[in-house]
Amino acid sequence: MDPDKLKQFRRQTIEKASRAGLPAYFIDECSGDGVIRVKPDGAMERIVIQQGRPEIRPFACRAC
Repeated sequence: MDPDKLKQFRRQTIEKASRAGLPAYFIDECSGDGVIRVKPDGAMERIVIQQGRPEIRPFACRAC
């Protein structure tokens, strides 16, 4: 998949979800660990499963 098209798709999806007052969710292709949640206020979090339970972590991806 074209990385530029993926970034554009994510940006558009985040904008649409934000306008609707909903969070946007993406699989984290960068580290392959968890799902990224973008809240309507722009805050980003990583959701991972640890011992069968969801764990919310701050999103910090230096590789992307």
